[in-house]
Amino acid sequence: MESRNGERIRLRAERDKLRATDPQGLADAWAMIEQLWSGTVARARKLPEPVLHEQVDGEWSFVQTNRHLVLATDCWLRRMVKGVARPYHPWGLGGSWLTSPLRWGIDPDADPPLDQVVDVRRERMTEVREVIAGATAEELARNCVPPDGPGHPRKEHTVVQCLQVILKEEWQHHRYAVRDLEVLEKRYR
Repeated sequence: MESRNGERIRLRAERDKLRATDPQGLADAWAMIEQLWSGTVARARKLPEPVLHEQVDGEWSFVQTNRHLVLATDCWLRRMVKGVARPYHPWGLGGSWLTSPLRWGIDPDADPPLDQVVDVRRERMTEVREVIAGATAEELARNCVPPDGPGHPRKEHTVVQCLQVILKEEWQHHRYAVRDLEVLEKRYR
């Protein structure tokens, strides 16, 4: 019982960080995200590469989850905050809502190895860290207008709203990845 309560407290503290609205709070939240993923990627690398492409209960594989997070960063940071008209890496992966990936420059048949996906993720995570490090209160309040062309989102958001979406995506998909790694680890021990 005590460990369940401790887990709830930890999760609540992590979720609270995701709601940050100031530069230091966002920096702390992003540091937490980077730390979580660093340990989880190291853990995943202990499994054979083909296992990391396996889906658990119809959910994305570990590699697919990381590809989705590339797309999330491309949408919310590169497209919205930075205003890049064609921000998408071809390995990005969207859900069923992404009906025309080729229009975005995304290869729906891509199946890159984990190490290559992690390299792209590292680049995207560095971009997020740099944007947060350079953020001021005024910048966080700036309204981002999506560039013309295919992509998501289609409506205006503030910089802080965009960063909060990235934080929530990273945190939630990390939880899914850990849950599924536990299944895979039991399966292949």
